[in-house]
Amino acid sequence: MTQSTQDNTTDARPRCDAIQRVGYVVGYTADGLLVDVSVKEACQQCAQGRGCGMGVLARKSRQRVEVSTSYNSSQCRERYPLGSSVALALERSEITLLALLVYAFPLLLALLLSGGVTMLSVAPWLAPVSFFAVLLFGLIGLRLLLRGRTERFRPRLVS
Repeated sequence: MTQSTQDNTTDARPRCDAIQRVGYVVGYTADGLLVDVSVKEACQQCAQGRGCGMGVLARKSRQRVEVSTSYNSSQCRERYPLGSSVALALERSEITLLALLVYAFPLLLALLLSGGVTMLSVAPWLAPVSFFAVLLFGLIGLRLLLRGRTERFRPRLVS
């Protein structure tokens, strides 16, 4: 459920093109902090029902994110006591790249290849079968290619 993220405490503030979220320290892990990001309570837009796009950081109303830090366990407890507020950031460009990889790439690949099958094949059932087969294999292939490389799509600790 939770994955570690890299510590980015050297930057005092995230760049303007980052989505920032405030969370609260609810526990500690061997590598860092366990942060609770509650969208509904902390976000005015979500409270008004308009949404803010922060579903990337917290898809549920309560979700805990494991954030790794460069501090050892005792330093982490001193610097970030339980209940303290911390800021997490995720670059908008990373969200865009992830959306393209997960949604656009497999869909475009499936459309192009099934269109090619339609031009080459006489059987009318082959185009839809090839579309769904390529879509499925594209998603499986993407999952295999991104295995172990999803760290760049995780929020980073900024304060």
